[in-house]
Amino acid sequence: MTSNTSMVQATPAFDRREWLSEKFSLGVDFPNLTQSGAILEYIADEHGMIPECKKRRAVPHMLQCEAMDLRMSFVMTCYNPDFEKLKPGFLETLSQKLPKFEAYLGEKDWLTGDEVNYPDFNLCELLNQLRKFEPSCLEMYPKLQSYLTRFENLPALREYMASKEFKTRPCNAPIAQWVSDC
Repeated sequence: MTSNTSMVQATPAFDRREWLSEKFSLGVDFPNLTQSGAILEYIADEHGMIPECKKRRAVPHMLQCEAMDLRMSFVMTCYNPDFEKLKPGFLETLSQKLPKFEAYLGEKDWLTGDEVNYPDFNLCELLNQLRKFEPSCLEMYPKLQSYLTRFENLPALREYMASKEFKTRPCNAPIAQWVSDC
């Protein structure tokens, strides 16, 4: 698997020509195999994070989907022209979803137990973005706060984030109503 990065130009042009000129020539049946969830699961499988047992394999996949459901709700809010009107409703959604993640995490270090797994990467990235979006959103969820801190303190991740190779990127594309750096 190779890495290809294309850019969408900033406002006002939002020029996608560079990406569209490459998208359908990548040699894959669905050019959007560039989907982050598919990439994440591929990498997880390469590193032995996908259980062989079908029932055990369903759990991290379910957790990944739960995190993606919340992410999509967040993205739909951030990209909507009525962002300011929708933000309170999204914050209400958070007050319904975050307690479920808090309860599911329970006393575990990670979503699937004692070892970090691929849904943790997705959820922790999202929690980091949500904390930038609404700094107080995790205040009522001490287990999620500890979980995110534990993730941010993974030695390899902490080392990478302290290196010159690490660059903050916008949480969303320039066309979003809420962008911020993540």
